[in-house]
Amino acid sequence: MDVIEPGMPLNGLGTSAPDTPTEIVLLDPGERVIGRLRFRTCQICRTGQIAHIWVCDVWQRQGLGRELLHSLLACRPGYRWTTTTQTSNGRAFFFAMAEETTMAWPQGAPLCRHLLGPLRQIWKDLSAHWSP
Repeated sequence: MDVIEPGMPLNGLGTSAPDTPTEIVLLDPGERVIGRLRFRTCQICRTGQIAHIWVCDVWQRQGLGRELLHSLLACRPGYRWTTTTQTSNGRAFFFAMAEETTMAWPQGAPLCRHLLGPLRQIWKDLSAHWSP
């Protein structure tokens, strides 16, 4: 887990196995968690999936979700990303971020097989084997 405070630059994120979630956490001046970005990445395929992004209600609309996403992009440059299912607010957020970052943030399955869970991978392999 990497912790940053609003306005604090993020120097780097550790590397993790594809099946290991990593998170960036935002703290307020009293060191309470006010935001979190949870994701997984595959260094082999240079892809990632955002599992969850959250900012405390009283801290929303101050650019902190944007800050979390930009911190992630700074530490994983050149990666392609997907997200898990997005809420209507999430779709609006990622649409705005797509315009700002000139990258797509589609919701759906991970972009590489390394980020698929074991059951999903088995299902994908079986489906490919039996498809006409």
